Amino acid sequence: MKTIKLGIYEKALPLNKDIEDVLHSIADAGYSFFEMALDKDRLPRFQWSTEQKATWLRASLNSGVRFYNMVLSVHRDFPFGSKEVEIRQQAMQIMEQAIDFSSSMGIRTIQIAGYYTLEHEVTTDDSKKRFLEGMYRSAELASQAGVMLGIENVDRDIISLEQIKEIVEEVQSPWLKMYPDVGNLTAHHFNVKQSLAENINHIIGIHLKDTKEGVFRRTPFGEGIVDFKAVFETLFEAGYDGPFGLEMWNDNSRNSMEIIKEARTWMLDQMLYKARS
Repeated sequence: MKTIKLGIYEKALPLNKDIEDVLHSIADAGYSFFEMALDKDRLPRFQWSTEQKATWLRASLNSGVRFYNMVLSVHRDFPFGSKEVEIRQQAMQIMEQAIDFSSSMGIRTIQIAGYYTLEHEVTTDDSKKRFLEGMYRSAELASQAGVMLGIENVDRDIISLEQIKEIVEEVQSPWLKMYPDVGNLTAHHFNVKQSLAENINHIIGIHLKDTKEGVFRRTPFGEGIVDFKAVFETLFEAGYDGPFGLEMWNDNSRNSMEIIKEARTWMLDQMLYKARS
């Protein structure tokens, strides 16, 4: 049976620790890759010096933990479809910086948060058109850098894989696909198995997160409503062989590393259920 490799989201880990120590701890917990969080507070990373980047890259090489994916959640604050011109300009500038940064750090995929507008704005057809225009340009930039983009279904605006599929098929770039979040799909009451099976050829990664009715974050694995065994059964039967990232928020808990180790063990048990049955 093939080896299943899992990644862990940066916000599941202790804050303000030496990256070398963090990555070695991740490796000891059994994880293979690190999903870098890029929210509003982490934007200064795009201005890192060569030595700052080299420190992280050395830590990756020394630990064996790769920087596979960037979770570019900052577009929640700077959405491509906003009615405000300045916000849209910032959205594209951030995307340009994210692609350049990812290329220099060996990050293979960038997960784009599927927000059309700012939370207080009303989403219109024009909002969606502006978002689509942003995806055209983003895919062009990504192709030049050799970095994959995957749109994520989120808690509002783009909530289904069908919506992402329409965008992907409109843009028609091999560099723009989808990076589904099974927790968000479940919380919105979509048929998760059908959604995944119908879109398997567009999927470049899977976010694993548990959710509850109306609760999109911080539900411990096994305490929510996501049927992970059904998720893995569908993906494996469809031939999916890509990465899985565990999305968690441990809020700098002192036992963060123990939590992510237990989460990995629990998730592998859900995966291996199909292999044993």
